[in-house]
Amino acid sequence: MVDGNAAQWDAFRSQKRSAVYTPPFAPWMITALQLAKFSIFVALHSIMLFGAAISKGIIIFLATNLSKPSHSPLETKFSKECPRAVNRDDNLHAGVHISLLLVHIVPDVVSIVQCFYRLTTIGRGQGGINIPVIFLETCRTMGFLLMFFHVFPQLDMLRALLITSCLPIIPIAQKLLMDVSRTMKDEHSLMKRFGMTLATFPSFIVFLVLTAGCYLWTVLDTQFDRYIILPLAIMLASLGFWESWVGVGHAGTFFHHLHQMKYGIRKMNAPTRLLTSTIRIFITLTVFVVTAANGKVTMKGMTGVLFHWRSTEKHWPLLIVALCLCVLHIILRISSRLLAGLELRVLSGFHPIFLTSPLLLTALVIHCHISPDCWIASKVAAVGLTFRCSQWIAAPIPFNDIYLALMWLLISMYKGYQFASQPNFDKHDEIIRATPVVMNPFCIEQSLLVFEFAISRDESKLLKLDFDSILDEHSGKQSMGSEGDRTANVYICATMWHETENEMKQMFGSILKLDEECAHLSTRKTRHFAGNANETPKFRLEAHIFFDDAWEDQPELGRAPNEYFRTFFTLLNSMIDGKEDASSNDPTKVLIGTAYGGRLVVRLPAGTLLFIHLKDKKLIRHKKRWSQVMYMYYLLGHRIMESHMSIEDKQLIAENTYILAIDGDSKFEPEAFLRLLNLMHNKSDIGCACGRIHPIGRGMMVWYQKFEYSIAHWFQKAAEHVFGCVLCAPGCFSLFRAAALMDDNIMHKYTTTAVEPRHFVQYDQGEDRWLSTLLLKQGYRIEYAAASDAETYAPEGFEEFFNQRRRWTPSSVANTIDLLADYRRACANNACISRIYILYQFCVIGFSMLGPAIIFSMLLYAQVAAFHVNMDRIIVYNTVPVGFFIFTCFAMESNIQLFVAKVLSIGYAFVMLAVVVATCSQIVLETMFSPTSMFVVGMIFIFLFAACLHPREFTNIIYGIIFFLMIPATYVILSFYSLINLNVINWGTREAVAKATGQETKKESKLETKLKKAWNGATGTILRRKEKAGDKRIEELERQLEEVKIAVQRPNSFNDSQIRENELAEKPWEDEEVSSDGELSDGSEMVVRTSQKDLWMDAEYLQVCEKGRLKPSEQQFWDQLIDTYLKPIQTSPEQNLAYAKGLKDLRNNVAFSLILLNALMVLAIYLTQNHKDVLAFSWMPHEDFKQFRWNSTAQEWTKQKVPLKVEMLGLSIIFALFGILLVQTVGLILHRLNTMVGAFQEIKAMGDFVTTAATKREDDDQILEAARSLLDTSYYWRSHGGSGYTRDIGADREAVLHRLQRTRLATAIRNHGLN
Repeated sequence: MVDGNAAQWDAFRSQKRSAVYTPPFAPWMITALQLAKFSIFVALHSIMLFGAAISKGIIIFLATNLSKPSHSPLETKFSKECPRAVNRDDNLHAGVHISLLLVHIVPDVVSIVQCFYRLTTIGRGQGGINIPVIFLETCRTMGFLLMFFHVFPQLDMLRALLITSCLPIIPIAQKLLMDVSRTMKDEHSLMKRFGMTLATFPSFIVFLVLTAGCYLWTVLDTQFDRYIILPLAIMLASLGFWESWVGVGHAGTFFHHLHQMKYGIRKMNAPTRLLTSTIRIFITLTVFVVTAANGKVTMKGMTGVLFHWRSTEKHWPLLIVALCLCVLHIILRISSRLLAGLELRVLSGFHPIFLTSPLLLTALVIHCHISPDCWIASKVAAVGLTFRCSQWIAAPIPFNDIYLALMWLLISMYKGYQFASQPNFDKHDEIIRATPVVMNPFCIEQSLLVFEFAISRDESKLLKLDFDSILDEHSGKQSMGSEGDRTANVYICATMWHETENEMKQMFGSILKLDEECAHLSTRKTRHFAGNANETPKFRLEAHIFFDDAWEDQPELGRAPNEYFRTFFTLLNSMIDGKEDASSNDPTKVLIGTAYGGRLVVRLPAGTLLFIHLKDKKLIRHKKRWSQVMYMYYLLGHRIMESHMSIEDKQLIAENTYILAIDGDSKFEPEAFLRLLNLMHNKSDIGCACGRIHPIGRGMMVWYQKFEYSIAHWFQKAAEHVFGCVLCAPGCFSLFRAAALMDDNIMHKYTTTAVEPRHFVQYDQGEDRWLSTLLLKQGYRIEYAAASDAETYAPEGFEEFFNQRRRWTPSSVANTIDLLADYRRACANNACISRIYILYQFCVIGFSMLGPAIIFSMLLYAQVAAFHVNMDRIIVYNTVPVGFFIFTCFAMESNIQLFVAKVLSIGYAFVMLAVVVATCSQIVLETMFSPTSMFVVGMIFIFLFAACLHPREFTNIIYGIIFFLMIPATYVILSFYSLINLNVINWGTREAVAKATGQETKKESKLETKLKKAWNGATGTILRRKEKAGDKRIEELERQLEEVKIAVQRPNSFNDSQIRENELAEKPWEDEEVSSDGELSDGSEMVVRTSQKDLWMDAEYLQVCEKGRLKPSEQQFWDQLIDTYLKPIQTSPEQNLAYAKGLKDLRNNVAFSLILLNALMVLAIYLTQNHKDVLAFSWMPHEDFKQFRWNSTAQEWTKQKVPLKVEMLGLSIIFALFGILLVQTVGLILHRLNTMVGAFQEIKAMGDFVTTAATKREDDDQILEAARSLLDTSYYWRSHGGSGYTRDIGADREAVLHRLQRTRLATAIRNHGLN
C-alpha cells in the first residue's frame, strides 16, 4: 500500500457516515415550435387577463353580499327585469363570510407549510428577518381586509370596483413630492424653478382627484358611514403595494433591500415569509371575527358551514367557488412566470393591471343597466346572493359621483400601464426577472406583474460585491467569472469490450463530430459579458477509450492487442484518413507501453487528442467499474491533484472539469452534449446530468425496449427529476462534474472491492447505479435533460435481453433499498431529496416487488372471464408452468432456464389476448364506472397523452402492443429469473461461475441433452461450427507466422519521435514482473525483457504509428494506482467457494422471501374474490346506474339497477398504482414544460433559421436558466431571480479540494508527530 502522504493523487476519502453547423431542429420543427410559442403566448395572455377579471369580479360580488339587504335600493334595469326574492339563512350568511376568508387565508397557510418544510429540511443559511417587507405586507393586508370586509358591504359592485382605482395614491404623492423638491434646489434659476412649479400642477390635480375617493361619499348625501375606515383602507393598501413606488432609484438608499427584493436580486427567506404569513393570517382572522360579529353571523351558522360538508347544502357552492379561486390564482401566477421565463412580455395595453377594471366595468354596466341576464340572477339567488347593482335608496346629492369615479379609473389605468411597461435593455445586458414575493388574492392583478432589471457589464463588478452579502438569503451567486474561468475541460471517457465494427463506428463518429464542434466553438468570436448564463461555454476536449480485455497471447509477439483492437484501429484509420492536418509536423499516432498494457495516442483532425488505453487483464483489473476507477484517478487524481498549482487553482479547475461517460456503442450529436454542458455550467449543485437514451437495433425485443425506454423516461425519470433526483445516470451518456466525483465517499468508495454477497450485486452488477447512489447520498443532484438524445444498441435476442435484465434488476433494487435504508442521511445531505420523495420511491419499489403476484392474479381472472372456466382449474393450469419455471431456475443451467422462459413467454402472449377480451367484457357489462375499467381506460389515455407530448417519439406508442403482450414475460417470468439467479455475478452463463469457483462443470442429463438439441438444432450443425472454428484458427496461425518472418527481418528499435501528450517525455522502460502464465504471482517471478514486452508495437498494421514513452511521474502513478486499487484480484479456490456459498445463501433468503410474499398476495386476492359477497361493498356511481346482468329467465343479458361490488384489496391496489401513475404524469407535464422552455430559447438563439442558418452561426445555443429559475417545479422560494441563480445545496458547503488538502496536511502532521 502506498503512503497517502506521498501520493497526492490518492487524496480522496471515504468516511463512515460541430465546424459545419448542423441545426438541432428540422425546419418544420422550428416552425412548429414557433407556432406553439405564439399559441402559448396567446393562451397564457388570455388566461391572465380573463382569469384576473373573473377573480376580481367574484370577490367583489361576494364582498358586496356580506350584508343582508335591509331596505329596497334604487331601482335599476336589472332589478326591474330580474326581480328575485332572496332568502338567506344563517348558514348561507356565514358561508359568504367564510368563502372570502378561505380565498385570502389559503395562500398564507400553504406558504407556512412550505416554510416549515424548508426550515426542517435545509435549516441553515436562512438569514435575518426583513422587517420593512413584513411591515408593508401587513399594511397591504390590513388595507384590503378593511376595504373588502367593512367598506364594500355598503357599496354596490360598480362603486366597489371604482374605489379600487384609488390605490395609486401613494405613487402619485411620491411623484408630487419629488417634483416639488426639485423646484426648491438653489442651483436652478428663478424662471426655471417657476416653470418647474407649474409642471407640478398636473400631479397635484391628479393627487387631489384620487384623494377625493377618501371622503367623497362622506360629504355627499348618501347612506355611506365608513368615513374613517375608507381613507385608512385606501392609504394602507396603497402603501402596502410597495412594488409600485419602489424603483431602481432606491438602490443604495433606505429602501435598498426593498429594491433588491422587488427585482429579484434578493429573495425572501423562509423566516421572513413565515412571519409575514403568520401575521397576515392573524390579521385576517381578527378582521373576520369583527366583521362576523357586526354582520350578525351566528355561531350556529359558522358551525353549519364548517362541519356540514354535504353537497346538498346550499352553502356548498360558495365553498367550491372559494377553493376554485385559490386554484385560479395559482394558475395565474404560474402563467405570469412562464411568460417571463419564455421572455414573452405581456403587452402593457393588455396587462391585467391595466385592463381588469375596464373589462369588469363594461360587464357590470351591460348586466345592470343595458341587458341584464336573468338566468345568472336566478342561479345566484338560489344560494342567497344577488347582484348589488344599486345599494343606496337614492342617488347621491348634490352631484353624481360616477363622473369623478371614472376619473379615478382613468388615472388607475394610466399608472397600471406604467407599471406593466418595461424598458428596452441592451441585448448584451443580463436581465433579471422577478415576480412579487407575496400573493395578494383580493387584487390578484398586482401579483401578476413581472419586474425586469438589467445588469450591464460595468455594473456587474459593483453588484458582485453586493451578491456576496446575499448568500445568507439562500439565493446563490451570479456566475461572473472571466472568459478563462468559463472555459471548461471536458474528457470523453468511453469503456469498450468486444463491440462490433458498426457499434465502434457510431461511437467514434460521435467523438469526431464533437471534435469538430469544439474546434468551431474555440475559433468563433463570441461576446463574453459578465454573468451571462445563457451563453454556451467554450470547452477544451480530450477523449479517452478504455479497451477492456484487449490483449491475447500470440506465438511471435507474446502479449499483443486482439482482433477487436485491430478492427477498431482499421476503422479509425478509415474514418480520419485524409482529414489530418498535413501542415503539422507533430505525429498523429503514437504507441506507448504502460503498466496496464499499452496506449495508442491519436491526434484527431480538429486537434483533439484521443487516448486509447489497452487494458491487459493479467496486469490490471478488467470490467467497466475498474475502467471508470482508472480514468477517475488518472484524470482527476494525477492530472489535477499532482499538478504544480495552488489549491485555489486546483479547485477552480475541478469545478470546471467534466467527464462525459459513454459506452462503446453510444451515438450522440454535439448539440446533445452542449445541452448537458450548459445545464451543468449554470447549476452548481448538479453532480451529474444525463440525457434521453434511445435503444436501436432490429427485432421484436428491440421494439419492446423502445416502448419500455419511452415510458421509463416519459414518466419515471421525469417524475424523479421534478420531485427529487434522478436515481440512475446511465453510463452510456452522462456528464459528471469532477468536483463532485472527487468529494468524500464517492470516488474513493467507488474503489471498494466486493467481499460481501450483497456487494457483488450492488457494486459489480450495476456500477452506474451505484455511482449515482454515492452522488445522491453525498448531497449532489442528478438531473435529466430530455432534449439531449443519445442512442445505444439494445439486446436483440431473447437470451441476451434476459441476461442483461438479470444483471440490472437486482442491482437497481439493491441500490434503491440502500438509499431508502439510509434515507435520513440522504435527506440531510441532499436538499432535493425529501421524505415525501422517499415515500414515493418506497411505494414504487414495493409494488415492483409485488408485481409478479399482481400480474399473475390479473392473468387468472382474465382467463376465467374470457373462457368461463372454473377458477380452481385456472389456478392449476397457471401455477404448474410457473412453478416448473421456478424449479428450473433453481435446479438447471441458464440455457435450459432461458428455453423454458421463451416457451412460457410465447404461451402467455396468447393468454394476454384473453386479458383484452376480459377487460372489454367488463367495460361493457359493468360500464366505465368499475374501478378496473377506469384504471385501464385512464392508463391508455395517459400513455396516449404522453406520446402526444413527445411528437418525435409518438411512433413508439405502436410498440406498446408488443409491450402489452410481453407483460407476463417481463413482470413474472423475468422477475423470477432475475431473482433466482441473484447469485450469478458474471455476464454470461452459469457454467462460467462453476469454472470460476474451481468446480467441474456438471455433465448434462438426458433431459438437458434433448433440450439442447431442440434449442440448437441437429448435432451436425454443432460439428460444422466446430470445423469452421478450427479452420479459422489455422488461418490465424498462418497469418501470425508470416508476421514473425517480417519481424525477424526488421530490427527492434524505438523511434525517437514523440508527441506532447500532457507532458509526455522520454523515459526508459522499467521492467515489469509477471509470472510465466501472465498473472501476478506471490512466489517465484521472472523478469520479462523490455524488448520482448514491447514486441506488440512491431505488428505490421501498427507500423504507421510512432513510439513514445511515458513521463516518469505518470509511470510512477500507474504503478502506485495498480498496486493500491487495481491489482488483479487473486483468490484461492476456498475463497471462491465461500463467495459462491454466500451468494447462494443470499439468493435463497431473498428468493424464498419474495416468492412467499407474492404467493401470499395471490392467495389474499383469491380469497377476497371468493368471498366477494361478504367482503366487498356496494357502490352506486349515480342514482340511475345500471349494469348488464345475466337474466336466467329470459336467457339474455339485460340492464339491471344493481350496484357494483368492489372489494377493498383490489381497489387499494388499483388506487395505489393509478396514484403512482398520476404523480408521474404530473412530473411528465412539468418536465415537458421545462424542456419546451429550453427549446424555445434555442429557437430564439438560432434566429431566422431558414434564411441565415445555412451561411452563418452568430449565436450560441441558449437554454435560458432564468426560465428554469422562474419555473422551478419543486420549490417556491427558488422561483425568483434571473440567470445565474443556482439552487443552493448549502451556502456553507466547503470547497472539496480545500477539505481534502486540510485532511492531507493534518494526516501528515499526525504521522510526523508519531515518528
